[in-house]
Amino acid sequence: MKYIVRILFIADLIGFATGIYFHFQEQFAFSKKCIGFSVLGLFFIVIPIFLVYRFSKSDRSKYIFNPTEKNEELEDWMQNN
Repeated sequence: MKYIVRILFIADLIGFATGIYFHFQEQFAFSKKCIGFSVLGLFFIVIPIFLVYRFSKSDRSKYIFNPTEKNEELEDWMQNN
C-alpha cells in the first residue's frame, strides 16, 4: 500500500510537471488538462488512499465523545474557568 501511494504521487507530480512544461510551450488547452487531471487525481485518489493507509491501524476511540464517561480534565478546566 505504501508503494502504491508513492507511485501514484510520483505519477501526479509527473503529470503536473508535464502540464507546466506544455504551458511554457504555449499549448494552453493541453497544459490545463494535464494540470487539472493531476490535481484531481491527487485530491480524489492519492490523498484518500494515503489517509486510509495511514490511519487504518490507529486507535480513534480517544477522539470519540462519550457523554456517559467522566472526563476529569474537562471538569478541572470547567472549575478553574
